[in-house]
Amino acid sequence: MSKNQNIHKLTTVLAISLRHKIGSIVNKDEIYAQKYAKDYEIFLKEAVKVSLRENWNEKDKTKIKNELNSKLRDELKKKEFIDDKKFDIMEKEIDQILGVLKLV
Repeated sequence: MSKNQNIHKLTTVLAISLRHKIGSIVNKDEIYAQKYAKDYEIFLKEAVKVSLRENWNEKDKTKIKNELNSKLRDELKKKEFIDDKKFDIMEKEIDQILGVLKLV
């Protein structure tokens, strides 16, 4: 896989992962919240595997953050059942997950 393909795969998996995490946070009283939290962890493990495939430079990290921001916003817009607070915590969650993956 090329670096651009890995960026695309990484941002796609991270967007799905964060969608699940944010859904479990803002709708914590819903039946699916616990399942969403578990799904987040599964997708995060996949993202870690993809992130370890490359040595990321600063340009790559910026591209990853921008692409992730766009994809996550699109993911959250599609899921209307998730409370609108989702957009309030989106940036914080992106920064946090990129920090965990050492991509900031």
